[in-house]
Amino acid sequence: MISGQCMKVGDVVRTLNGLSVQIEDTDMEGRLLLADALVYGQSIFKPSLVIDVATLTRGVLLATGGGAFGCFSNSSEAWRALRRAGAHCGDRAWRFPLWHYYTAQITDDPSVDLRNKGSGTATPCLGAAFLKQFVCGPWLHLDITGVGKLARAAPPYLPPRRMAGRPARTLAALLRDAATASPETKPGGC
Repeated sequence: MISGQCMKVGDVVRTLNGLSVQIEDTDMEGRLLLADALVYGQSIFKPSLVIDVATLTRGVLLATGGGAFGCFSNSSEAWRALRRAGAHCGDRAWRFPLWHYYTAQITDDPSVDLRNKGSGTATPCLGAAFLKQFVCGPWLHLDITGVGKLARAAPPYLPPRRMAGRPARTLAALLRDAATASPETKPGGC
């Protein structure tokens, strides 16, 4: 530990929306940082769609082999829009489950609201279930572990062994499509 102010296993912290979180693994700090950022961003900007992009776990890379980025969403409409944008740009998105089964694995301690690791082994799903507790409208969580660097042959527009920029093109297309959509088709906020 650098100082006595560092988080330790067993510590309980309170998030911006008032939930108590038990620290079970200090290596899962990304979801803790995103939690307050999600709450803050929604309270200040009142977005109609929340998108977070992170490299939270290796589980997505193990599941897809780098052939797709992972997506978790509480909105089928937002997922379809992302999938369309990805297909247009040549990026593959793979939707992972966001079932109550995973939420139960991070909320099964009666002394705290959430645990940052949980009792299961599906770490991408547990991470998304954790983040879901901090959103109140349509949401896309993109886990881009494994798609940022080119593992094999580069597409013709990129030099070999460079960053792929995935899924930046997909996000740009998604935002362009959302901006040009009619007001009736735009998702609602909190």
